[in-house]
Amino acid sequence: MPVKKTTKSAKPLKAAKVPKAPAKPKMMEGQEENAVKKQRAPKDLTTLRGFRDVLPEEEPYWNRVRDNARQLAEYYSFGRIELPILEYADLFQRTLGKVTDVIEKEMYVFTEPSGYDVALRPEATAQAARVYINHGMLNRPQPVKLYYEGPMFRHDRPQAGRYRQFHQFGFESIGEADPIVDAQLIVIGHRFFRDLGLNVVVEINSIGTLETRKAYIMELASYFRGFRKDLSEDDKRRLQKNPLRLLDSKEPYMAELLKEAPQIVDWLDEPSKNHFMKVLEFLEEIQVPYRLNPHLVRGLDYYNRTVFE
Repeated sequence: MPVKKTTKSAKPLKAAKVPKAPAKPKMMEGQEENAVKKQRAPKDLTTLRGFRDVLPEEEPYWNRVRDNARQLAEYYSFGRIELPILEYADLFQRTLGKVTDVIEKEMYVFTEPSGYDVALRPEATAQAARVYINHGMLNRPQPVKLYYEGPMFRHDRPQAGRYRQFHQFGFESIGEADPIVDAQLIVIGHRFFRDLGLNVVVEINSIGTLETRKAYIMELASYFRGFRKDLSEDDKRRLQKNPLRLLDSKEPYMAELLKEAPQIVDWLDEPSKNHFMKVLEFLEEIQVPYRLNPHLVRGLDYYNRTVFE
C-alpha cells in the first residue's frame, strides 16, 4: 500500500477536455499481440482468476487496515476524495508512460459503447492529478493534500498475496516541492506499518528531474549494451525503449550486473542533491530508519526526485 507524492514539477495533464469518440474503435497499443479467443464462462461460475471474495470473518482485518489509514489521514490533514473506477485510457497512458508493464501488459482496456477507449484504474495518482486540475485546486492553499482508498486493477500474473483486483490507499500532496513534503509522506508510510505492529525500514533514493536523468540514461544504456547478449528479451526491449527500467528488472542475473552499473545519485544536479540531503536530514531528525538504495527507481513516468519503498 504505497504512499505517493506529486509536486508542481510534474504536470501530467492540461486542462481537461472530453476526447472525441473515434469513428472506428481501435485496439490499444500492444493489444493486437495479446488478443485472445473469446471464451465462455465456466459452468460453475467461480471468481475470475486473480480475483477473490472477502468473507465476513476476514472483514475485521480489512477494517483495521482501513481504520489505520483513515486515522493517519485525519491526523495529517489529508482530505478524502472518491474516484471513479473507470477512466479514459489516455489518462493513464499519458502519465504512467507507454513503455511500462502497466500500460503494455497489465491495464484492463476496452472500447465502451460510445466508442471511447476506457480502462479500469491500475493506480490512482494520475486520477488525483486530474482531480487537482479539473476542480481548479491550484487556487487553493498549497499543497493540496488528498487521500483515497479503493480497488485497483492490473492483469498481472496471479501469485500468493497478489491479485488482479487489489486494494490500495494513497496520500497525494500536490503543489509544493519542499523536501519536508517528501519527508512527511515517508513518515506516514512508516507509521502505517508501525501502527500495525510491523517493523520496516525505508529504502530510499533520488532519481532527479526529467532533464538531469537524460545524461544518466545514456550512460546506463552504454553500460548494459556491453551485456546485451546476456539479457532476456524483455530486458533487451527495455534497453532499447527505456533503459532506466532495467533497474526494475526481476531477472536473477541482474543483481550481478548492477554491482558495476552507474548509479543515478552521481548524476544528480545540485538542486536535486540538496533536496535529497534535506529529506534525509528530516528522516534522521524524527528517527525514521532508512537504507540508501542506489538502484531503486519507479517504473512510472511521473516520478521525480525522491523515491522510496
